[in-house]
Amino acid sequence: MAKVLMLCHDQHLDRRVVAQARTLIDRGHSVRLMALAFGSDTEEETISEGIELTRIGLSHIVPENPTYCAYMARQYSLNDILNALCNSYPSAARYFHKGFKLGSRANWLAYRAFLLLRYRNRQLHDPLPFRYAFVSHGLKYRCDVVQVHDLPALQAGVELATTWRVPLIYDAHELYPEQHSLSKAQRNICARSESEHIKHANLVFAVNESISQEMAKRYQIEPPIVLTNAINPPPDFEPEAHYDLLRKKLQLPASRRILLLQGGFAPNRNLNELVKAMALVKVPDVDLVMMGFGDYGHKLQSTARRLRLIDKRVYFLPAVPQSELLQHSASADMGIIPYPHVDLNSYYCTPNKLFEFIQAGLPIIANDSPELRRFVDDQGFGLIHPMKSPHQIAQSIDKAFQHLPHADWRQQLIKKRHAFAWEAQAQAYLAAMQNIIDKAFVLSEKGESEQAQASAVRV
Repeated sequence: MAKVLMLCHDQHLDRRVVAQARTLIDRGHSVRLMALAFGSDTEEETISEGIELTRIGLSHIVPENPTYCAYMARQYSLNDILNALCNSYPSAARYFHKGFKLGSRANWLAYRAFLLLRYRNRQLHDPLPFRYAFVSHGLKYRCDVVQVHDLPALQAGVELATTWRVPLIYDAHELYPEQHSLSKAQRNICARSESEHIKHANLVFAVNESISQEMAKRYQIEPPIVLTNAINPPPDFEPEAHYDLLRKKLQLPASRRILLLQGGFAPNRNLNELVKAMALVKVPDVDLVMMGFGDYGHKLQSTARRLRLIDKRVYFLPAVPQSELLQHSASADMGIIPYPHVDLNSYYCTPNKLFEFIQAGLPIIANDSPELRRFVDDQGFGLIHPMKSPHQIAQSIDKAFQHLPHADWRQQLIKKRHAFAWEAQAQAYLAAMQNIIDKAFVLSEKGESEQAQASAVRV
C-alpha cells in the first residue's frame, strides 16, 4: 500500500482534505498531512480519522521574495557594523546599540514601503511564503505520492516530488490567483507560479466544471478531473425527519419561517447587503438566521442593530460542529448563497454550504452564476436570482417564499441528494489515485533497479 504525503497551507483542516485522506486510509494506504500550526512550534499527532498530522510552526514560515531577502541582507549588514564598532570601541557600545535600534526601525519601515510598492496592496503579505516550511519539514517523510492542496504549497510539492522521483498530484481548491483580496501584482505572482509548477503534476483535480475548463485553457493542460466539495451525511441523519433546532435556540414560534445563512462571516460575500435586504423583504413571516464565525460578524450585527432588525428579523448564532451541521441546516425553511461576482473565483464558486444544504434537503436561493445555476436551477433545488443589491436580494427572498414550489424543491433534493454526496465523489477520486499509485510503484521499482545496477558497476 502507498504512503501519501499531503500538503495543505491551512490551519483549520478543510473538509475536502480530510475526506480525501480518509478515503485513502479506508483503502489501506497511509496518509501524512502537513498543515499549519496555530503557534510558533511544530507539533505532531494522529487525529481521530487515522491521519498522521504534522502542524508546521509559524516560526518556520520564511518569506523568500526579493523584498524580504533585501530587508534581511540590510539587517545582517547593520548587525555586522554594530559588532565591528562594539569590538573596536567598547566604551561607546551603548551608543552603537541605540544607533542599531534606530537603523533597524528605519530598515523595517523601508521594508514595509517596498512591499507596498511591490504588491500594491495594503495587506502587506507574501502571497506564497510556504516553500521553505513545507520542504524543510517534508523531507523527513519520504513517500510514494505527494499530493498538494491548493496553490501556496504547490512549489514545495514539486520540489519534494522531484527530489524523491515520485508522482505529484495537485488539487486546486479554487482559482487561487483570481482572489479579490489580492492586488493585481499579487495575482500575477500567483498566476506565474501556478503556470510554472502545474506542468509538473501527474494529476490535477478541480472543484467544479467551470474552474476545470478555465485552468485547462489558461495553462494549456488537460482539463482537471472534477471533484466537488461534497459531504457525506452522518449515518443517523434523516432529511425527512422534523428538526427544529434553530427555532428552539432562538425561541421563535412555529409561525416564523427561517432563511439560513451559514459559514464564515467575511467581506466580499454580500453578507452586509443580505442584512440590509431584510429591511426590504415584504413577506412578513420570514426571519434571517446567520449561523457562522469570523470577526466580520461584528459589522453584520452592527448593521442589523442600526436598522432595528437584530433579534427581530435578523438573528445570529455561533457555528456548530460539522457533526451537528446538517441537523441545524434542516431546521430552516430555505438556505441562501448570496456571494457576489467580485472576481472570477467567486463567479465560479461552489461553496461548502451548497453541498451542506443539498444533503440537508434544504431548498436554496442563490446568486446567478454558472456553477450555482448548474446545481440549484438545473437540478430543481431552488431559485437562482441576480443579487447585485439589497433590493435584488430582497426580491429573491420574496419570490422564493411567496410564489415558488418549496415542496417540489425539497422532493428533488431528497430524491437526488445521494448523487451529490462524497461517497459518489470518492469513487472518482480512488479511480484516479489508483492509476497514480500504480505508476508510483513502477517508478520505485525502476529506481531500485537503477541503484542496484549502479552498485554493481562500482563493485
